[in-house]
Amino acid sequence: MRKVIACLGIVGLFLLCFLVVSSCPAHAEDAMVLEPEVVTGSRIYESLEEVPAATYVVTSEDIERSGATELGELLSNSVPGIYISARNGSTAEDNIKLRGLVTEVLFLVDGVPYYKASHVAGASTVDLRSIPLSDIERIEVVKGAGSALYGSMAAVGVINIITKKAKGKGISILGEAGSNEWRKGSVSAWTSSGDFSARIWYGHSEEGESPLSWNGFVQDKNLDFDEDSGGITLQKGPFTFSGTWGKYDSRWTYWGSESKQKDEYSRFNFRWEKDGDKFIVYRHEEKKNYRDLWGSSDYDDEALGAEFSQKTTWNDSLLSWGLAFRDEELSGASEGSRTNYAPFVEVSKPVGDLLLNVGLRYEIWDQDNAEDYNELNPKISLSYQTLGGAMWYLSAGRFFAMPSFYEIAGDGAWVSPNPDLKPEKGHSYELGCKGQDQYGPWNAGLFYLDMEDKIAWEGSRYENVNKYRSWGLELSKHWKLSPLFSLKLGATWMRAEEKKNDKWERSRSPEWDIDTALMYENGPFFGQVTLHYLGNREEGENVESNVATVDASLEYKNGSSTVRLAAYNLFDEDYWASESYGTYYYGPERRVYLTWEYSF
Repeated sequence: MRKVIACLGIVGLFLLCFLVVSSCPAHAEDAMVLEPEVVTGSRIYESLEEVPAATYVVTSEDIERSGATELGELLSNSVPGIYISARNGSTAEDNIKLRGLVTEVLFLVDGVPYYKASHVAGASTVDLRSIPLSDIERIEVVKGAGSALYGSMAAVGVINIITKKAKGKGISILGEAGSNEWRKGSVSAWTSSGDFSARIWYGHSEEGESPLSWNGFVQDKNLDFDEDSGGITLQKGPFTFSGTWGKYDSRWTYWGSESKQKDEYSRFNFRWEKDGDKFIVYRHEEKKNYRDLWGSSDYDDEALGAEFSQKTTWNDSLLSWGLAFRDEELSGASEGSRTNYAPFVEVSKPVGDLLLNVGLRYEIWDQDNAEDYNELNPKISLSYQTLGGAMWYLSAGRFFAMPSFYEIAGDGAWVSPNPDLKPEKGHSYELGCKGQDQYGPWNAGLFYLDMEDKIAWEGSRYENVNKYRSWGLELSKHWKLSPLFSLKLGATWMRAEEKKNDKWERSRSPEWDIDTALMYENGPFFGQVTLHYLGNREEGENVESNVATVDASLEYKNGSSTVRLAAYNLFDEDYWASESYGTYYYGPERRVYLTWEYSF
């Protein structure tokens, strides 16, 4: 019955889209439709520079030159204030933190929300291994509350992964080898003619043994990791179809006993976009089989969704409105489903020398065997553009993060059900200045957020037990030191606290997160040395308070061929990355990678 309702919901959205669009005049002369510009953090603005929030872009060139082997590592190295609490090879899932939180970061793939119905508090809602770097064109990061635009999970920021599309014609082949028996290979091909284009790709990676953790008695290890992924994108005029699928197997030890996890995933979306109107239909599925010392379990996560939005003008204002629909279903060790409906609107209006932006989204969640949930989530921003091109902004927004269906339903073995589990909710405030000079964009700002009903593990089930707050300063800047050398700085100071038993305590986050990169570019050569510093950490009882590591890479590009040598933790700094339930996770050892890529 629920799937019937889901299908009817999508049909209803499609009819709404058709009625609205059919009332707009057609342009017969539009033979060639350009790919729409993606702007995360707004449904109105046409440039990320206009969004009144701290924004960051990781370009395709940044991705290639980073030498990163996976998405979590790339984000940690590229965006100030994002870091991995336990980065120990591909076998273990990455948990990135932003403003001290993990679960409350919303990931989008080409603007489509992506999170699992089986995630748990304190861990990422997305297994970042299921988003291969070989399929990413660029990444847009917008910090601050995003629930007024995107709904659940967008409490501290939105990370939008924009996948590669065909441009011209070509083939690219990549091969990589490195420490811990790391092997990676990928091939992609693309073509375009008129308003039609197509791209197809395939990738494989694997990794061997590396140290993972120590529980005071036994040293556990990553044993091996094996991954295959592929995808296709087809574009015809305003229509785009995209499909990605893959699988990966990983083995590691837990208390000396072997654990295994097998995952299969698929993501498909179809979109139509023209003249400010947009219609998207998507389906995500992830199957997971997990086995450890205590037993085994299977999960099948499915999400079916659709969204329609329209951008228009109203007197002297810009207006965007729409409706989002999502149906989640979890089967296997946990059973259940729920449906989400969310109308939304965003308005931008000049007020004297200021620009007022207001976003509003009404969330309706219909849940099996749990309380239904309805809430209005507003966000208001004021911005001022100086004559020098800098933008000052001030914003306040309400956010919320729904508990996963797994947290609500339990699994009958390890987790007891809690049908009364409520969403986490709170407010976020931003004051900052941003701009762009001849060397690139820069940001500087202050933030404060507070959260009620924070979800945590309590004995046998998940409960709303804690309050959370964090505040701090963030900045990023790029300087040109000489014709050959440039310097990039990203720095965050933050204080994060949780209230437990009526007492505020420091949350497990460093106060300082500083990334400084010195870059050298001369003809076909590009070199980079990066210092990562995490200061005054609070990642566990026995975790060192300060950690500094150095990464380095050297690239040679000659026509269609590129060779890159990259080293992480160059001086082999020995440290604990994090602590959880008395288990201490090793920081990554020194790793070296050699990459060759050829395009024609």
